[in-house]
Amino acid sequence: MRTSHIVVSIFLIFFLSLFVFQKINLTTADLGRHIENGELLVHADSVGIAREALLHTNFFSYTNPDFPFVNHHWGSGILLYVCYYLIGFGGLSLLYGGSLILAVLVLFYPFREKIPLWISGPIILFLIPLIAERTEVRPEGFSYLLLAIITALLYAYTTDSLQRKWLWAIPVIALFFVNMHIYFIFVPFIIGMFLLEALLRGDFGKSKWLGIILGISSFVLLVNPYGLGGVLYPFTIFNNYGYLVVENQSIKFLENYGLLNPNFLWWKVSTFFLAIGTIGTIWKYRKNIVKKFPTALVGVSITFAILSFLGIRHFTMYGLTLVPLFLTYAEILYKKPEDQNKTENHIVASFGICILLVIMIFIHFSSRLPWSSKWGFGLEPEINASAEFFKKENIKGPVFSNYDIGGYLIFHLYPNEKVFADNRPEAYPAAFFENEYKKMQLDDAAWKEELKKWNFNAIYFYYRDLTPWAQKFLITRISDPTWAPVYVDNYTLIFLRRNEQNENTIKKYELPKNIFNTTQP
Repeated sequence: MRTSHIVVSIFLIFFLSLFVFQKINLTTADLGRHIENGELLVHADSVGIAREALLHTNFFSYTNPDFPFVNHHWGSGILLYVCYYLIGFGGLSLLYGGSLILAVLVLFYPFREKIPLWISGPIILFLIPLIAERTEVRPEGFSYLLLAIITALLYAYTTDSLQRKWLWAIPVIALFFVNMHIYFIFVPFIIGMFLLEALLRGDFGKSKWLGIILGISSFVLLVNPYGLGGVLYPFTIFNNYGYLVVENQSIKFLENYGLLNPNFLWWKVSTFFLAIGTIGTIWKYRKNIVKKFPTALVGVSITFAILSFLGIRHFTMYGLTLVPLFLTYAEILYKKPEDQNKTENHIVASFGICILLVIMIFIHFSSRLPWSSKWGFGLEPEINASAEFFKKENIKGPVFSNYDIGGYLIFHLYPNEKVFADNRPEAYPAAFFENEYKKMQLDDAAWKEELKKWNFNAIYFYYRDLTPWAQKFLITRISDPTWAPVYVDNYTLIFLRRNEQNENTIKKYELPKNIFNTTQP
């Protein structure tokens, strides 16, 4: 690799690092549950737990412990646990951020000799905020890297810059991928798009081998604990999804709801450039469109453009798909000037564009940059304080917990306590969230019924839950003489039921009710 490419790669790593490394808010992250799940899968025999229970049921809940559940990311849980065990939460931050950075570099690599760096640099720089939308440490980090590798391999093979033997890496990746994250479903889709492109171009030699790789990769997806049901799960997961999750909502819905995200603007501008590049390429190749048009990259990007509009959780993957497509459009549409002076002028203009982009990005995304308290590795400050208090005071359940904090409680309190609910809507009956979870927070009579049913001894709440039912519930409990607030920090609020069991703890730690804002937003 040329020295200039190394310099650009270092620059991209540096600039991506400003965005992808964000401290972990463990109280709302899925991460705690993934780590605990991975630990139990590794040590199931020694602790006397059947792995089938972890893989097939809602193991960590006391409300719906036998509800059938497809644990489609169990493999990621093991990797996250091993990383946590070896190098802690800081290592998990590095693993996730590093996967995302490496995904960008992998997608950039096939183009390093095809277009000038002063063209590719601004393109990737522009896409960084969209790519860095998802900074919470999750199993999908592995998906970003694996899909980037698959895309780069297929692109390099179909453009005659990679030997055919490297395609055999794709079924191997698919074999692991199916047990790591639900994005595995895009493996046959992406292969299929490159197969379609080869067929349209009349390249039946490549079509034959891409068809073989597609068949084998699709077959190995069956190697999961759920067989065909696991392969089809991405198409059925929302059949039982009783809780509205922000990341699954559309841009239009969230804008109408009043949620502001600078990446909504970035998505619109990126999609505008996608449309312009596609129209320009069609025009340039209008006489030979079938054989020249980059069908695979366009098809994949348009698919994720639609998916990311319908659910913002796909923003990062959309940004990654645009890297090879925009670089391809640059290769197709850019005409190198014959005059050296014009080339130098273009380089100067490129540098100016980069400066402008940096300024715009720093203005719009300042809350994610190093001068923000959110930037860094490992956990947010004092994030584990409430769990330490709960364990130090030997508080017992049953615990009523809200949706957001479930993974945190699983990480800290299992096996002593299980959770009422956690942030996996698919792991609970849809009716549970609608007829119990929400209703008991909105209706005090329903709360009393649930209290009688479950005999809650403690309430452990992520109080930044801004849903109407959560805020109403907290205000009601603060005024409820049968419950005492005993702990509050920047994330959580703990109530104890006034009974003989909690009497000493309440006497030591009860908080005055006038410190709470009981005006519902």
